[in-house]
Amino acid sequence: MMIRSTRTNKGERGSVMLVTATSLIMLLGMLGLSADIGRVYIAKHEAQAFADLAAIAACRHLNGKQTGIDAANAEVVTAAAANKWNFGTQTFGSAIRTLEFSTTQNGPWSATPTSAGGATPFANVAFVRVTVTPTVNLAFMPAVGTALTQQVTGRAVAGITPEVFPAGGYLPFTPFAHTPADPNFGFIVGQEYGIHWPGNINNQNKACAGDQASWPDFNVSDQVGGSTRGYFELQSASAIRDAILGEKQTDPVAVGDMITLTNGNKQTEADALTNRSGYDTDTTNYSPTPGTAPAYYGNGMREVILPVNDKNIVNGQVKVIGFAAFLLYNTYSNSGNGTWCAIYMGSRTEGGDTGNPYNQAGAYVVRLMS
Repeated sequence: MMIRSTRTNKGERGSVMLVTATSLIMLLGMLGLSADIGRVYIAKHEAQAFADLAAIAACRHLNGKQTGIDAANAEVVTAAAANKWNFGTQTFGSAIRTLEFSTTQNGPWSATPTSAGGATPFANVAFVRVTVTPTVNLAFMPAVGTALTQQVTGRAVAGITPEVFPAGGYLPFTPFAHTPADPNFGFIVGQEYGIHWPGNINNQNKACAGDQASWPDFNVSDQVGGSTRGYFELQSASAIRDAILGEKQTDPVAVGDMITLTNGNKQTEADALTNRSGYDTDTTNYSPTPGTAPAYYGNGMREVILPVNDKNIVNGQVKVIGFAAFLLYNTYSNSGNGTWCAIYMGSRTEGGDTGNPYNQAGAYVVRLMS
């Protein structure tokens, strides 16, 4: 039998302890490095989340005016106060954040865009870029020769871009523009206009107030013929009711498209409009106040989107020149030969300031671009 020496056993135990100690040091170092890398990754995620949120919030205020620029700046300040990084312990202060504006998605960018003069000096400013650069203090990585801190960057660009409405994104009525070249179609925010009119109206007092103001130039029924009421594309009463109540249009509509006017009094459609209004949480029956959009607080069932046409009828068709938001009334006359009015809320910007639309005649949506 062979017996190992005590010296050999002690040597082996010493080697094992040395290897174990070295391994522990390496393991702790790796854990430390992982902790630092994890903190940098989390800070990067927090910075990007803030940039995305702030860019969208700021962009919603752009309206072609200095007031929109000011509101966008204020929005980012508010967002910075409400959102923090480093596990909710530090704010995105002014020293580490910037808000810039541009007329194009790719710049050039300016924190203080220059006014071009006129009534809408910032009419083409449609993009914002938010950048934040927080600095993370490192605990373990400096031991292997790195810097004591690591700066991360969060950056997002949001813009107001033209939108093509998908099927179901609008109601089957097409108001006739009073002034096609005007960004607001010649309409006044807060005034009522006809979305449906009786045949051969020939009576100024039967028209909606906004149309009366443009009389006799805006005697629509004389222009389109007695059987046309304001509907387009859809012909059957059931299909129109579905479109009003469920927004089940059959075709997408974009600016520049030609749409076909349809006829028939379809008196039951008034009930569909009334039913749709009844789904709303805001039951106030607003009166028109030209120049001021109603303080609408509903769930969106009464604020509807309608394509506005150029008032130039060619072979029964008109051209879509933009989209507008209208506020429905609580109830509508059940007469298919009656005039149905709605309050103009502005050229449509999805997600934008209510009653303070982007300065373009069309349908626009605020979205992240990058």
